[in-house]
Amino acid sequence: MKSLRLFRPTRRRLLFLGTCALLLTALWLLLSLIVVYVLTRRPHARFDEPAPVVAWGVFEEHRLQTRDGETLGAWFHRGSPGGPSVVVLHGNRGCRRDGLPVAEFFAGRGYAVLLVSLRAHGDSTGEVNDFGYSARHDVVAAVEFLLRERPRRSVLVHGTSMGAAAAIFASAELGERVVGYVLESPYQSLYQALRNRTAMYLPPLLDRIAYAGAVLAGPLVLPEADRIVPIDHVAGIPPSVPVLFLSGTKDDRAHPSEAQALCDRIAGHARLVLFEGAGHGCLIRADPQRYAEAVTPLLDLIAGPSGR
Repeated sequence: MKSLRLFRPTRRRLLFLGTCALLLTALWLLLSLIVVYVLTRRPHARFDEPAPVVAWGVFEEHRLQTRDGETLGAWFHRGSPGGPSVVVLHGNRGCRRDGLPVAEFFAGRGYAVLLVSLRAHGDSTGEVNDFGYSARHDVVAAVEFLLRERPRRSVLVHGTSMGAAAAIFASAELGERVVGYVLESPYQSLYQALRNRTAMYLPPLLDRIAYAGAVLAGPLVLPEADRIVPIDHVAGIPPSVPVLFLSGTKDDRAHPSEAQALCDRIAGHARLVLFEGAGHGCLIRADPQRYAEAVTPLLDLIAGPSGR
């Protein structure tokens, strides 16, 4: 009987266990809040982005103003006088230099190319990184710049990862001012992107604990976190505007199934091309020939004498 009493929970033991549980929970939430805050701030201090010297063209340096007060760094290659234009948007933690391989591809086909460093990246202003949601204003500013510089020339938007999300978020406002989209390695929702990354970097169970904490802390840091869902916005692309989704079969940051879900949502004017064995982003480097074979039909489709 005496030995059994040793294992009976006393009020003091229960209070101690309850206090430990509360402290661990508070620590978990605090750490989650800190991690989410860090992930949603500018990933690097602002740095200079002088226009590069490339063999295939000449870049002008520009600063674009967004309607909500941000200033964006941009490089502009004017291309052929009668050719279309393309906006090239980079992914999270990147800058406009990341788009140079894509820019070279389009410049080789006579396109004018505008590469933009999205807010909170590169030499652009901004401190909050909400993974493309606020950057919808950046996409609008970029398209309007091209329409001013090259009136009556058609505009295509190419976005990778976060850049693809920004393009989707901007699509309803842009309407038919954009004649086509190439959306590479897009994510389906912010929380799915977060879940993918916790699974990548953390062991089982710990990844789920970290994800749950981030979901709870997210709205405290990003009040609009529940709206950062590209699949809820992709239908903003008008049915008359063709969309090409590109995804690597080994992409563990934005799974091919996410690109498929986005494509299915607008199946009447979209298609998906997979890159076997490729990872996340910069698919033109992974397989240049397949990239050309995937994108060229879209360029042929939107080409026309009117240059809409």
